[in-house]
Amino acid sequence: MDARIVNALIGSVYEILREVLRVDPKVGKPTVTKSIEVPHSIFTVIGITGDMEGNLIYSFSRKTAAEIVSSMMGMEYKEIDDLAMSAIGELGNMTAGKLAMKLEGFGKKVEITPPTVVSGENLKIRSFGMILKLPISVFKEEDFDLYLSVVENTKG
Repeated sequence: MDARIVNALIGSVYEILREVLRVDPKVGKPTVTKSIEVPHSIFTVIGITGDMEGNLIYSFSRKTAAEIVSSMMGMEYKEIDDLAMSAIGELGNMTAGKLAMKLEGFGKKVEITPPTVVSGENLKIRSFGMILKLPISVFKEEDFDLYLSVVENTKG
């Protein structure tokens, strides 16, 4: 995967988490993987279309989700209800939007789809293309997993 894309992803995630959650996230070493493991019970998928096609996917536990929503809302939030799910989706939307702007900075025009937030146990995601995994420590060590699965669009 192009280093500019990796750096755009890292920068987007760091900037949004720092701005929205008011934390100093620690971004782990990016790795290329063949599959998406979802060890957590909540994940969000945002589609990417245009010069690149694929998905931005992130996942975390219900506990981390409650901490994220609490930080976003400025008050303690323990229940993952519809409002919390909406906030979680919006965090992904902001991250994907920031990524789209950074990609456009070096000539990759992309659009993002509205986020889909899923909650459940033993979840599996199948994706295509090269998959980049980015572990992130927001509130504790590697409590947030982010995946970028994209392919160059050769249709012209």
